[in-house]
Amino acid sequence: MYNMHIMHIGDFEFTEIRLIAELSELRKLAAAAARLGLSQSAASHALGRLRKRTGDPLFIRSNAGFQPTPYGERLGAAARQALNILLDGFASNEPFDPAQTTREFNVYMSDVGQMVFLPKMLAFLTTEAPQASLRACPIPLEQPGAALASGEVDLAVGFFTNLAAGFHQSVLFRERYVCVVRSDHPNFRSGMSAQAFAASPRALADASGMSHAVMEAELRKNGFSGTTRLVVPQFMVLPLVIASSDFLVIMPSRLAQAFSQLVPIKILRPPVPLRPYDIRVYWHERFNHDPANRWFRRALVQLFRE
Repeated sequence: MYNMHIMHIGDFEFTEIRLIAELSELRKLAAAAARLGLSQSAASHALGRLRKRTGDPLFIRSNAGFQPTPYGERLGAAARQALNILLDGFASNEPFDPAQTTREFNVYMSDVGQMVFLPKMLAFLTTEAPQASLRACPIPLEQPGAALASGEVDLAVGFFTNLAAGFHQSVLFRERYVCVVRSDHPNFRSGMSAQAFAASPRALADASGMSHAVMEAELRKNGFSGTTRLVVPQFMVLPLVIASSDFLVIMPSRLAQAFSQLVPIKILRPPVPLRPYDIRVYWHERFNHDPANRWFRRALVQLFRE
């Protein structure tokens, strides 16, 4: 007579769980033992332990092999499902195949980053991962690390001061600031001067950007508070503004070079040295060993590291 009693997962050996799954499928003890690399005697002893522990015969010998009891059938199905889930978990860390992936990569990047990074990134994905897609995500003002920690966003690219604990990072390149004016600006016919800089009205993108806030602080420290007459939320509208006005804009050098291909502008050095800053790629430590994340961030380093 078999007696039911409370069981815990620690009562079972992994080999016993595998035996339940294999015997449920094969219905022959010798075949199940062979698949597990056990002797038939060892498999028989394991089945005896399981019967005693569960309080049920689990499998009954018949002319057609070992037939499961109702409880044995349910337990066999559960054991097979658990093993399949476990195998899928191990398989999820197999080498990533970019040529076959249909994954969408989500990346935090500013409007500046989109202008600088997206053309090369898209060209790279078209060649190396043609079925993958890319989403440029706006950077939230608060807690950008939350979506990176959850996996909702894969990487952050740019200048961040609030992604430290729990994050890894890799430097891509060092960026510097330049001044941009229209090509025939009357104040800068002879190049940059402190007087011309101070006399020119400034337009700027919203100073909530971290690196931009640092730059503004440096200017004030050197006595250049400036006259700001236009504030826009993003840099992208500024080329058209610059080309048809006397505004001066301070912006990252790579963005200025990209704008110079679109409108007639002049790129000048600032009147005082402005501290350069590093552009980095950031990822959460939870995904440090994730094959897809690792492949994508390494690709960014190869594309943009100086």
